[in-house]
Parts: sequence; structure tokens; C-alpha cells
Amino acid sequence: MKTGAKTQYAKLLIIIFLAGMWACASLSPQKLKLAASSPAIIQPTGAEIIEGYRQWTRVNPEPAIFHAQIAALCAAPTAARNNMEAGNPHLDKFITVYVNDIGKRAMMEEKSPRFPQGSVIVKEKLMTKESTSPELLTVMIKREAGFNPDNGDWEYMSLNGTGKEVQARGRLESCQACHMMVKDTDYVSRNYLPIEVRAKLK
Repeated sequence: MKTGAKTQYAKLLIIIFLAGMWACASLSPQKLKLAASSPAIIQPTGAEIIEGYRQWTRVNPEPAIFHAQIAALCAAPTAARNNMEAGNPHLDKFITVYVNDIGKRAMMEEKSPRFPQGSVIVKEKLMTKESTSPELLTVMIKREAGFNPDNGDWEYMSLNGTGKEVQARGRLESCQACHMMVKDTDYVSRNYLPIEVRAKLK
């Protein structure tokens, strides 16, 4: 190969090499970003499941009373134990309940409801009837058949009042023990339903 041809060939190799380096530098960060945000890699931690829940159907327009002993069972273990030991009759709480679109019909229209998979129910635990910020959120998530057959395939979850921090999640025994008492209504008590809604259940 002549000297001039060798020089041209060397220049071509340099250009190809630099072009490849530029392509890698410009594309790699984007590919890494996409991989990091892929739903197949990052599973919901819980907070995402209820994001924007206050835009869902509000089941009870007025907060309903939630007696202290039941409220304690739905709290994180340490807080629940402390409340129960205190035995303070003034620890009664109030709740406001929301349901997503998937579970709306079962919640608001069916006398003997069977919530479909994907139904999510959020209970806000309020310090007083006038409270605007919850101190705790408890959540029921209807999972696939076989997830929890002894308790209607419900998954339970508790979060802090902002809904950003998951305190407990799964087949929570304290939740299951309480909801077993309302097996006939798919483990959802609905004692917070307004009277006018109850009257229209079919």
C-alpha cells in the first residue's frame, strides 16, 4: 500500500473511532436512564399505588368514628401496643374512606360485594372530626386469586399520614383478624357508608 493511501486509511479509521466514541457518549446516559425507570425492574413500594387517592371516590362525605381499640389494631405495632395499654377512652379516631374506580361499584352499589382484582381502598385515620391531615393511612389491595385465599386475596398496608412511608405491608395478621368478621361482604366492613347509600345497595 502506498504512503498516501496508508495516510488516508489511517484518517478514516480515526474518524470511525471518534464517531463511535461520540455515539456511545451521547446514547449511553439515555439508555441507562430508561433502564433505571423500567417498571419491570423497579416494583411499586406502596406509595405509588395510592398516589392521588384523594381524587378517587370519597365513600363517606363526613368522617366516621373509629373506636380506639380498632384504631390501635390498624396502627404500626409499637403505636398499637402503646394505645391499647393506655386504655384511654378519648383515643377514638375518625376515618375518611376512598376507593379507586375498579372497586367503586362493589363499594357503593353491591349489597354482597365481590371486589374485582385491582380494587384499592384507602382509609385516612384522623385525630379529630375536623382534622384535614391524616395521622395514618391504611390500605386494602385486592390481589390475584390465590394470593391470600383465607382472607379474600386482600393485601394490607399501612403508611404514615403523608402516604410517602410504608410502615407495614402484606398479609398483616392484625388486619386479617379484624376483617375476618366481615367475610360475607368480601372482608370489607363498610360501616362508614352513609345511610342513603346503604338504602340503595342491591
